[in-house]
Amino acid sequence: MTAIFRPMGMLKQYIGGQAEVAVPAGRTIRQTMTAFDMPPEIAALVLVNDEQQSKDYVLQDGDVVKLMAVIGGG
Repeated sequence: MTAIFRPMGMLKQYIGGQAEVAVPAGRTIRQTMTAFDMPPEIAALVLVNDEQQSKDYVLQDGDVVKLMAVIGGG
């Protein structure tokens, strides 16, 4: 059972620059981010199957997760 993890923009660096990666279902998004050494606070928006979710959402088989980074400016 797997889900698809799609970090956007600069977050791709945490998965080796790939567009997406298959990850095990049954873990939270936060746990999955941590497994890739991705600080959970770096993601400002989490979409699962195009619906906003928290980082504590437990991944289900077939989910597609999109992560969008915090954008800094000044």
